[in-house]
Amino acid sequence: MKIKLENTLKIFFIALILISFNVFSKEPSKEVLACNEAVNKGDADTALQYAEAILEKNSSDHEGLLCKGRALKIQGKYAESLTAMQSAVEAAKEPFAKTITYILIGNLHQSNDKPEEAIASYTKSIEICAQTGNQTYTRINHNLIGDTHRKHNDLNAALDSYATGLRLANNDNERAESFENLAKIYNAQGNHDKAIEFQLKAVVMQKQAGSLTAYADSSLLLGQYFYDAKNYPEAERHYKKLVKFAKDNGGAYYEASANYHLAEAMYANGDKAGAQALIVGAREQAEKIGAKQLAAEIAAAEQKLKI
Repeated sequence: MKIKLENTLKIFFIALILISFNVFSKEPSKEVLACNEAVNKGDADTALQYAEAILEKNSSDHEGLLCKGRALKIQGKYAESLTAMQSAVEAAKEPFAKTITYILIGNLHQSNDKPEEAIASYTKSIEICAQTGNQTYTRINHNLIGDTHRKHNDLNAALDSYATGLRLANNDNERAESFENLAKIYNAQGNHDKAIEFQLKAVVMQKQAGSLTAYADSSLLLGQYFYDAKNYPEAERHYKKLVKFAKDNGGAYYEASANYHLAEAMYANGDKAGAQALIVGAREQAEKIGAKQLAAEIAAAEQKLKI
């Protein structure tokens, strides 16, 4: 039986760390687990109830303070969230807990459009990693700094941070992430050949070590970079390959997405009639599987291309 693409890995936004404890720490309490679970579901009110119950027993409980800060972040209460997370730093007994807390503080600053503060917090996390020899989270922090620079269009600085992240990568999954980060920057800079070079490496890594979903996402980006480079024949060839992969693995979403972008490449390459039939079919497939955002994007592209 073939593994269905959409059942392999669903696309989740998962917090970097749900519970900041390591193998030497005691197991988290039921209240801590429930608090973090509520945060991860976006239920800030419930999370705050659990956090306050934890802190009522111990006002300097690191996990309670951290969960409270994360819940307040969901509510958009930046100052209150920052206060709770800063208290969590002071309450943290293990270096790893401080490492994670500074990352979450950086993310808080980042989400509130405070890049300098975000980078400063990630840098503090790196300093702790240096003291403990934690290369994995050093890499994560450099990538987060790169994300911050990229968000604020400081592309050269982002390139440097992502390059550092690549040097710290320990396996194919981490290398794939770094290659994709670098490709995004090169493409944004208009250096499409370099973008294609690094995205090709990412696709190879994802095929070797990634999930089916990660491979499909990486392949979509590669097709986009061929298109941006105006290499429409290669974009067509690549999207056709992805369509086959999606069909073979039960990935209706990726099949519709690949056909949509294939239609754009065909249109740019002069095959307007073929593009018209393909893009209509892609939109109908997206609508059929309930991919409303993708269907709307395809419909907008139909209007833009006047198909």
